[in-house]
Amino acid sequence: MGRFGPAFLMTMITMAVFYVYGTSFQLNWFLNGISLATSYVVIGLTHWFTGYYSDRMESRWGRRRPFVIIGTPGIIITAFLLFVPNWFLDTANPALELVLFTYYIVFLCLFKFFYAFTMTAHQAWLPEITDDAERPLVSGFMNTFNFAADSAGGILGFMTPLLFVAGPPEQLSETGLNLLLLFCIITIIFMLPSMVVIRAKPGIKPIERSLREETRVAVRNRTFIGWTLVVGFLSFTLIAITQSLVGFLQEVMLLDSIGALAPAALAMLGSTIVFFYLWLTGIKRLGKKKSLIIGLVLLAVFTPLSAVLRNIGAAIGYTLAAVLFFVPIGAGMSIYYLMSYVVPADIAQVDEIITGESRSGIYTGFIGVPLNMFQAASSVLLGGLMQLSVIMTGGELSGLMWWGPVFAPFLLIAAFILRYVDIDPDFEALKQQHNHGE
Repeated sequence: MGRFGPAFLMTMITMAVFYVYGTSFQLNWFLNGISLATSYVVIGLTHWFTGYYSDRMESRWGRRRPFVIIGTPGIIITAFLLFVPNWFLDTANPALELVLFTYYIVFLCLFKFFYAFTMTAHQAWLPEITDDAERPLVSGFMNTFNFAADSAGGILGFMTPLLFVAGPPEQLSETGLNLLLLFCIITIIFMLPSMVVIRAKPGIKPIERSLREETRVAVRNRTFIGWTLVVGFLSFTLIAITQSLVGFLQEVMLLDSIGALAPAALAMLGSTIVFFYLWLTGIKRLGKKKSLIIGLVLLAVFTPLSAVLRNIGAAIGYTLAAVLFFVPIGAGMSIYYLMSYVVPADIAQVDEIITGESRSGIYTGFIGVPLNMFQAASSVLLGGLMQLSVIMTGGELSGLMWWGPVFAPFLLIAAFILRYVDIDPDFEALKQQHNHGE
């Protein structure tokens, strides 16, 4: 339940701020991309250090809880301030563009810092509050709340530009402010159980090792490194999809009202949720690796259609074309959302079985470093693509159409690497082998 609020705010911000700052606040698209890239570097390093220090933390509140208590208010405050720069400066004044850029990059980086600070520790709890038999069920509950958050955050993310009123300067309407405040309050309420109630299993001791030693253990784990590369190339495309969606629907597909946006938004989000549970069935029959490869190929096939979907929409209707496009996109994305929690927890448990030590924090945290470096590079490329479109054509339309063909090949790279990564461990065999010294 605790994941709902932070995940909601992260989804909304990921989907909305790139387009909002580029249009409503008129920030240069390349500077926009640089801000996003910097924020991913921040969140990656924060994941790493938080994972390590939450493994070593020893306090009367436990290893993970202090991070949740400190970080949750930071998430709320910085998320709110991201959408109200007009309270502090004239966003319509071109002479203040560098000031706006500074405001944007500071609060976006702070939001990402507090998010990683809080949620890395929160996620590292999973193998410490469950055993391997319980983990899929608990992960399912976590993902249910996460998907509910993604759905609500995604819907509001789709609608966010429509919640701004004309200026100068453009600013959030009263309705927009009230919605933002409401979800900030929900975030703190839903985090209360994590801040007060959750307890780890007894007998888990802090790890007394250096950050360098712990990181060395992680990078020597071939399964972990292989999974990191898979997730890196996959996220390179997924983050571009997420950050382009709002502008793509409004400017390419001409869905510029809440009524017009709703069917496409609900199609994608509904597909993501429905296919999440269908993938659970598929995993039981095919295993995690084969299921994820199918999802990656599905995304790679449909993503390039962004370049021609406007023409398809002109022929069959923009709403119908968008719905038909986003159903398979949501299906492909949902398998990654499922795997993103289960696989790192499995890797941490395999390591614990072999070494006898719990270091879920470093596995949960360190993967954020390369993952977010991939996302940072993706954001720079996307910002550059958008600014190139402005320079070449006078607007961002071409950039919003061609992100699909540009980013789709990285999905096939991820699928190729995944063929050589074992993400279906046999826990019982490992326990028998290492418990009996075989």
